[in-house]
Amino acid sequence: MIQSLRFLTLPSGVKRFLATESLYGLSIGMFTLILNLHLIEMGMTEKQIGLITSMGILVMGILAIPVSILAKKTGRKKLLVTGITSIAIGCSIFAFAEGFAFFFCAQFVVSMGLTLVETTEIQLLFHYSRTKREETQAYSFLFAVFTAFLGAGTLIGGFLPHWIELSERGYQNTLVATSILFLLLAFARGSLLPTEQRRKTVGREDQDYQRMIKGPEPKTLIQTKSKPTRDLKQKLLFFAVFALITGGAVSCLQPYLNLFIKFRFDFSNESVSLLLALNGLALFIGSVFSPALIDRFGVRKTFLYIYMVNIILCFLLFLNINPYIFSTLLLVRGGVFTMLTNLADSLSMSSFKDEERDLYAGMRAVFRSVGSALAAFFVGIILAGKNYTLPFILAGLLLLLGYAYFTYLIRPKFFETDQEFRVNTNDRITNEC
Repeated sequence: MIQSLRFLTLPSGVKRFLATESLYGLSIGMFTLILNLHLIEMGMTEKQIGLITSMGILVMGILAIPVSILAKKTGRKKLLVTGITSIAIGCSIFAFAEGFAFFFCAQFVVSMGLTLVETTEIQLLFHYSRTKREETQAYSFLFAVFTAFLGAGTLIGGFLPHWIELSERGYQNTLVATSILFLLLAFARGSLLPTEQRRKTVGREDQDYQRMIKGPEPKTLIQTKSKPTRDLKQKLLFFAVFALITGGAVSCLQPYLNLFIKFRFDFSNESVSLLLALNGLALFIGSVFSPALIDRFGVRKTFLYIYMVNIILCFLLFLNINPYIFSTLLLVRGGVFTMLTNLADSLSMSSFKDEERDLYAGMRAVFRSVGSALAAFFVGIILAGKNYTLPFILAGLLLLLGYAYFTYLIRPKFFETDQEFRVNTNDRITNEC
């Protein structure tokens, strides 16, 4: 009930963005489930799939900085719609392509579209928000809507091929249907989302809100006028390296999750889609409760708990365990892992001012893509050897490295001195330790 009331108080731009996010979740859910299975059906090996995946991630890294610069000139909304359209085109190429080279080209187009989306959507969502508190609430709702419909799309992707696939060309018709959903999303966001405006007025409202709650804010590292350029560069670098480590941990498992489930226990496509749909539900639950954890425990304890639980779960999933126990632990890991990535991305983006966020988004995408591409490439080699357990150990080790980096470099230097993340009883994000 409280979450619903918070949603109703959000600006109209935020609510329209969240409403259209359902289509994005459905499309991505269908696409991610079907793509690897389609490539396998079309004769691609696990190593070739790893090469295609890692190349796509590297493309995102190469294009991230130019896109973040372009966003300031053309506007985030235009790039967002263009990106969704590019994903639709790439999805269609996957549907009709034959051979490694054409699949490689299709992944390039999809990655170009994903770069446009990922380097603009959060900043645009935050642009429609009026205060830091609304930004955090909007991000939480965004991830909740996305993960809920991601699960639904995954479930549809598992059963839809039985109804519409009439040829021997893999999952061609399902990919075409997914492409149509992406095009509908591009039209919806192009027509419904408000035009961007400069945030001078919004910035004053946010400052007035903060002064009303806790008086004049002390200057943060970025706001201090002594050497602001060097401080900003340092902050960008610290958070970008954190994104690199997190991206590596994500790509050890996420791009190949359907393959792990299918081939480790010889599950049917329906079973894979059902388990991944339940995993989407776990992601939804995790994203909904993420802000409450920080409100309750603060940044230090929250990140300690979710990192340790994730690390332990990765080590347990590495073991030779019963399929039902594996499935249960995988669902729990999904919910807890999304808490980690949700909070890390939300707090990181909110710690930058609006005019700095495009640059940070570009830097984050570059470093995250490097970590993700390296992890995806090595995991692809591991999968070529039919080893479906070792990637869980690698993910656990990267999470352990990420926790050490956050604890000793990120949190003491940036969050404990940033008063915008401290809270009293007014239900705002806390950074109290």
